[in-house]
Amino acid sequence: MRFYEVSTLYVSCFDDGKKYNGYYPSPTGKGADGPLFSLQEAIDCVAEIRGGGALQPIVIKIIGGEYFIESPVRISSPVSNIIIEPYGDNTVVFNAGKRIDGFKKAVFNGKECLGTYIEDVKTGKWNFTDLYVNGRRADYTRYPESGFLFKISAENPGEELYDSSKWFIADKNDLNEIENIEDCILSYCHYWIDEHSPIESYDRETGKLTMAYNSRFNINHNFQYYLENVPSMFGKPNQWYLDRKNGMLYYLPISSELTSGDLCVYAPVSDFILGLSEVQSVRIKGIEFKNSRGDYSSNQDVFGNLQDKKYASDAQGVSNAKGIVNFERSSGITIEDCCFSDFGLHGINVGDGCRNIKIIGNTFSDGGAGGIKVDGGEYGRRPDTFIHNVEISDNHIKRCGRRYFSACGVLVKNASECKIIHNHIEDLFYTGISVGWTWGYRPNVSRENLISKNHIHNIGQGMLSDMGGIYLLGAQPGTVVSYNLIHDVKSLEYGGWAIYNDEGSSGIVVENNVCYNVSENCYHMNYGTSNLIRNNIFAFAGKEILRVTKPEKHLSNFYENNILYSSGVPIHRFELLQLEEMNFFCRGNILFDSSRKGDILYIDADGFRSFSDAREKGLEEGSIVADPLFSDADGYNFSISKDSPAFDIGFKPFDISDAGVRK
Repeated sequence: MRFYEVSTLYVSCFDDGKKYNGYYPSPTGKGADGPLFSLQEAIDCVAEIRGGGALQPIVIKIIGGEYFIESPVRISSPVSNIIIEPYGDNTVVFNAGKRIDGFKKAVFNGKECLGTYIEDVKTGKWNFTDLYVNGRRADYTRYPESGFLFKISAENPGEELYDSSKWFIADKNDLNEIENIEDCILSYCHYWIDEHSPIESYDRETGKLTMAYNSRFNINHNFQYYLENVPSMFGKPNQWYLDRKNGMLYYLPISSELTSGDLCVYAPVSDFILGLSEVQSVRIKGIEFKNSRGDYSSNQDVFGNLQDKKYASDAQGVSNAKGIVNFERSSGITIEDCCFSDFGLHGINVGDGCRNIKIIGNTFSDGGAGGIKVDGGEYGRRPDTFIHNVEISDNHIKRCGRRYFSACGVLVKNASECKIIHNHIEDLFYTGISVGWTWGYRPNVSRENLISKNHIHNIGQGMLSDMGGIYLLGAQPGTVVSYNLIHDVKSLEYGGWAIYNDEGSSGIVVENNVCYNVSENCYHMNYGTSNLIRNNIFAFAGKEILRVTKPEKHLSNFYENNILYSSGVPIHRFELLQLEEMNFFCRGNILFDSSRKGDILYIDADGFRSFSDAREKGLEEGSIVADPLFSDADGYNFSISKDSPAFDIGFKPFDISDAGVRK
């Protein structure tokens, strides 16, 4: 090969693996005088070059077009020091799906719609449970159309959290009229997860419904379910149904898709597109990734240990699901300015043993689960499985959790020295950013992480409980949560916190954050020790502004120089035992209740309600009750004037105008 042929490799779309279906602009400007590769061939070529001892940087230029990835592209050692990017300004799409054409006018369930016959579905070679139409996720049908169904009894009548069931007895009046019920998906939400299972069998005589996957938790507390992919419910725009028996796909178009010529329809064939393992210095820039499969069940417990049965969900956060791009045991990986859309599970999954990773300036939208997952080895495993030095910055994560509600925008399970900064996270049904994954005071890999300048809003949306804008778990010395803007967080039964320090959270600084409009507390601590909550603005909570749940015989939180702005709810919630144990300490805060005009309800407890009661108990040294004089509290402008009494308690104004993605 000539020199340029081993410094820059060109990837093109091929017809039948033989001929490029477009113009190839070679580096010499003389037309197609260089070799053309598929993506996997180009990667294999790099491996061959590296195997021969050549170490110069190599650029893989992708000529514009749509690349259908029916089986994942693997990048492994000895590949190193490469850049994968589009050629020029061309758009490059890596598509894990197959386009479906041939739609004609049809009638299904009495509704005029569009339909097409798919031979591979009829013969059982292809089954899919996701459909993407014109760049968006098409909708399953749902029964009932709104509300829920209820069981009569369950296999396991236990009330413990992990009392799992494989079957339950349904009310036969609910289900006996449903055709093809074994093609339906059973879905239900409880606590902080949602679960989804195909139906293994249904006995119309007894009402016994057997799920293909075990429930993760017990289904006795507030269990309410619904069915998806129900043929008799087909009839709303953007809904689809796959009749596997007859090989027919039906779709009811929205108003702008009145003819089959207006449709661009994909169904996934691959679980993911790229898999990187044991590689160094790989930069992927400016690529679009889309249309991967979202089918998922779990055979792991919350700590990743394999179980002998499949569950309808992970125990938290869809935490073991992979991404459309996955890498492990690699270093120096950069994913930059890419677009991830209509993906089945996570966008990016960073696995065991990765270090020096950058995920910068990407967009994640319409994901079945979450945007970015970092998933390293927990304490006690080999150190080479640990993850450290990951930068997640300037990413926009929106409209995710569309198939698995309990997914996080960013989930960092076991990692240290990470920066999660300047991200915009919105329109999710669970937590925005979750960092930790060690319950209680056990040794923890997570430490010295920075979570700063993120804008997180419109999450939870009343779907699940026990969630927050930022969720921290376990002892994380050196971790700082600062300059974040968090608002509009809503839970189902409980939770809905802006900043949530869960079990064992310790050694964490929470400062200079603005949090408002949450269904419960702006700051909530389950239990932990030695956390500093300083110089924050917490306003408009649905319940108390601050809460610590568990009494422990040590100091859990220091609250200093915060503005705590209520509108009719108490400032704190705690048990008197927590005060007796000196479980927390408050000083130098400014407290105000806009509904009480000059007075506050400190806690809602007999004999201990007012600010003066708090002072008598030794709380709020140097604190004051006063209007902080926000510019427009009702309009959520929390800047303060020069004559604000907040300065008297040592509050220092801070700027979060650049929270979120930097322009």
